[in-house]
Amino acid sequence: MDSSGSEEAKTAGEYLRSKRKDAGMTVDEISSITKIRTGYIESIENGDFSQFTSQHLLKGYIKLIAKTVRADEKKAVGLLEPELKENFKDRHVEDIVGNRFKEEKEKSDKFRKRVAVIVLIGFLAIALSYAAVKLYNLVGSAHISKLFKFSGRKASPVLSPKISGLEKGGKVSAAGSRQPAVLPQYAVVLSGAVTEKTWVAVEIDGGDVQTSMLYPGYDETWKAKNILKIKIGNAAGIDLTYNGKDLGKPGGEKQVITLNFPPLQPANPTAAATAAFPATPSASPAETGNTP
Repeated sequence: MDSSGSEEAKTAGEYLRSKRKDAGMTVDEISSITKIRTGYIESIENGDFSQFTSQHLLKGYIKLIAKTVRADEKKAVGLLEPELKENFKDRHVEDIVGNRFKEEKEKSDKFRKRVAVIVLIGFLAIALSYAAVKLYNLVGSAHISKLFKFSGRKASPVLSPKISGLEKGGKVSAAGSRQPAVLPQYAVVLSGAVTEKTWVAVEIDGGDVQTSMLYPGYDETWKAKNILKIKIGNAAGIDLTYNGKDLGKPGGEKQVITLNFPPLQPANPTAAATAAFPATPSASPAETGNTP
């Protein structure tokens, strides 16, 4: 059922904003999932349709946003109809087509400029790489020639143990013995088996937040060297496994929950995985997503 804020909404934008906040999602998260520009989403929520040249395109955006925030698509479109008559009544087909052509031409010009820049960068990269290889070969040959040792009439080149070890790969010790290469280690390996449609926002080792929509049947794995933070839009729609230990579903149906791995609170080695979230989660207001 709609919340009180959704029921009192008089415009499609107010309705979608209310449902987005109920889902605990931000405009950036909606944009990442739907691929709609954040400026378009904000304009729709504010009831400003001046940048839209087509009623059909606007309706398509509103339906897609409503589906993402689990809103009633028919209600959103129904609230939009009176606004369409007001905002598009003085627009002519010629104006719409002309604006559309102008937008497409601007996009084409930008694309051509980007291609030209990419090609130029590619040529510069090839030229610099070629020069670097030539310089490396020149310096390397001069350095190795100094390592030759001659005995009598016959030249007997002898390379130092350090150079010999490097040719075989791996690291070389002071004595010249070859050391095995060190593989990257991950402190957190989190896997998820998706059973119901849900969105997730993942932050790995303090990097950028990556948002995506997951569907039943998906199997996802995230790895972090230190810390992994994940926000799940439907806690009952995914089964988690943390460092090989099955954690099950982190919460209830349509519950928005945020988890940290390793858990923030101290835990003994046997309870480290189960401390990620309680057996029957009771999410705080911030975790349930009542605010975007």
